[in-house]
Amino acid sequence: MNKILILLISSVVLFASENLTQEESKLVNCYEIFNQRKMELEEQASEIEAQRQALQALKDATMHIFKKKEQMIDKKQKELNATLQKIENTKKQNEELVKKYQKILSEIKKASTSKLVQSYSKMRPGNAAQILQSMDTNTSLAILSKLSPKALSKIFAKMDATKAAMLTEKLKNYTPQK
Repeated sequence: MNKILILLISSVVLFASENLTQEESKLVNCYEIFNQRKMELEEQASEIEAQRQALQALKDATMHIFKKKEQMIDKKQKELNATLQKIENTKKQNEELVKKYQKILSEIKKASTSKLVQSYSKMRPGNAAQILQSMDTNTSLAILSKLSPKALSKIFAKMDATKAAMLTEKLKNYTPQK
């Protein structure tokens, strides 16, 4: 019985040691698989880190270019604003000059018209009537509209009656042209 018991124990021990060796072998295989997987993950992590660094470098370079472009745009905008301001100033100066020259031109026209009117006022009514009758209607009306009523009546008295009537009719509704 002792022998059977020893035999039985030794077979259990052998069987257990075989199972233990298989389990150890499985554990060793798991550790190897985990280590391989760990190394693969570490390689992937280092690749991801390299890609992240490359992406960061690209981002930094892009931001640098963007800032340079933004500075250039700001510079061009300032130049454009300065040019626009110069144009506005020139435009204002030109408008002032135009107004000034229009005023001078108006004064010259008034002076020449008033000299012309004075000339007709000082003429003999018969001579003024002959000249005004031979002019075109608009010019005659422009001169007659500026004459005093006294000079006007004397000139109309010396003019052909139909021409005087026509000029009187037109003079009634006459507005000077500019």
